[in-house]
Amino acid sequence: MKNMHQAIYELLRDKKSGYLLDAACGNGELGAALEKAGHQVFCMDKYANPHNIQRFVNADLNGFFPYKNEQFDFVVCAESLQYLENHEKLFREFRRVLKTGGSLIISFPNILTVFSRLYFLRRGYFQHFKPFRTKQHKEWDHFIYNIPSFVEVFELIRKNSFELRDVIALDVKLKNLLLYPFLKALYLPGVFFDKNRNTEKAEMIKRLASRELLTGNRLVISCVKVNHDI
Repeated sequence: MKNMHQAIYELLRDKKSGYLLDAACGNGELGAALEKAGHQVFCMDKYANPHNIQRFVNADLNGFFPYKNEQFDFVVCAESLQYLENHEKLFREFRRVLKTGGSLIISFPNILTVFSRLYFLRRGYFQHFKPFRTKQHKEWDHFIYNIPSFVEVFELIRKNSFELRDVIALDVKLKNLLLYPFLKALYLPGVFFDKNRNTEKAEMIKRLASRELLTGNRLVISCVKVNHDI
């Protein structure tokens, strides 16, 4: 399995078995591993099902999910946010199909690493998400220009009554580790000299200055649906 799939699997392996939706399941490798771990896995993807995945539904994550309200105990979505047009609708659908107390686990590229921020400062766009096609004959290349940052994902989580539980950094690069202490130090005045003592601001600064966000090229986030009503 790819490392983001392995991280998601580790978060779910020892959970009490339940109904699980693998949204944008790809070749179904993660879902198959979670099925072996005891979960009853339902798979959904925009593309065809060449691997004969069980309980597969051909559907686009930009639209409504073809499942009942509160059908699942777990929803996982690996490496798909950057391809999708409407993240607001996507997270509303995650909330709708999850039971209260259910877990949502997503992975996505992290554009808030130290190097990524410096690259954006110099170029005005992110290194791996350029506003022009970079690879000939790769149709997916120019689709990947709707990548949310952790800040946007965090806001979507809060707006949809999820509580953030875990943030895991993957693909940690040496250049980010070397630059990490310097950028983290820049956040300290904002923490110590906040006249208004804004708790939400302090929490966000703490997250933006965290080792996970500043060094991991990829993030895995887990959260729990805590309230049915918005």
